[in-house]
Amino acid sequence: MKWCRCSELRGPSLDRLFVYGSLKAGGCAHHLLSGADQEPDGHIDGVELIERSGYPMLKPGSGQVSGEVYRVPPGLWPAIDAWEEAPKIYRRRSRTLMDGRSVWVYERP
Repeated sequence: MKWCRCSELRGPSLDRLFVYGSLKAGGCAHHLLSGADQEPDGHIDGVELIERSGYPMLKPGSGQVSGEVYRVPPGLWPAIDAWEEAPKIYRRRSRTLMDGRSVWVYERP
């Protein structure tokens, strides 16, 4: 697992995003995923779900969080990063789901 600056995330090798809050279906920012393909849901372990300014946020911990997984086209990333205020408020981090899939996830810096 490593932290990345958003400007370093331009490679085509990792295009999945794990979402657990406002980007989920029915969430206020789900429209930002218009054009992304939903995959089976997934689970991340070693995290805790906290709240920051009324929004959910992941941080390292001993729990497990369930969420939705999407394949995101390259053109959608800038708007999603802007929504998440990455890397200022959230950081996009590479993680491995419990089923072995590699995803990006927005977490507390």
